[in-house]
Amino acid sequence: MKDFLYFLAAFVVFIAVVKLVFDLRMRNHHGLSRDEFLKAFFGTEIPTDIPATVYDYYKKMVNFKEFGVAPDDTYEALHKGEEDIEDDARFLLRKLGLKLPSEEALSQWMEQTRTARAALLATPKFSVDSTRWMHPIQTVRDMVLWLNWARQHQDATASRK
Repeated sequence: MKDFLYFLAAFVVFIAVVKLVFDLRMRNHHGLSRDEFLKAFFGTEIPTDIPATVYDYYKKMVNFKEFGVAPDDTYEALHKGEEDIEDDARFLLRKLGLKLPSEEALSQWMEQTRTARAALLATPKFSVDSTRWMHPIQTVRDMVLWLNWARQHQDATASRK
């Protein structure tokens, strides 16, 4: 039992150190204020709750008050990997009361994204796991746009979790 408690204490210290290092690395990233972030989507047909939810979600990941999120922040700059993007998208969908669109609708999104990015030679990557969908989302703006697209395709949503 004593060894387990030492292991648990070491694990907690390790997690705290990792979080502190992450926060310190993100401390210099100032991004935008919430109002400035929302203004980046004014004049579009995107409901304000989508960019607001996205901003709040990423703002909470860092404990420094000065940290802000910009629409063109890449997930790489936010130290997030492909799995994180999918997890974030699923969480944000739930937070907004939306469901993941059907496989057919997602395939259409993938094709549109692939076509649009082919000209820029930045085609999206496919997930190694065939049960996971492709990653057209590379920036925070992409996430907002994708969530709005998912909102528009709720009628084509299959009952997936």
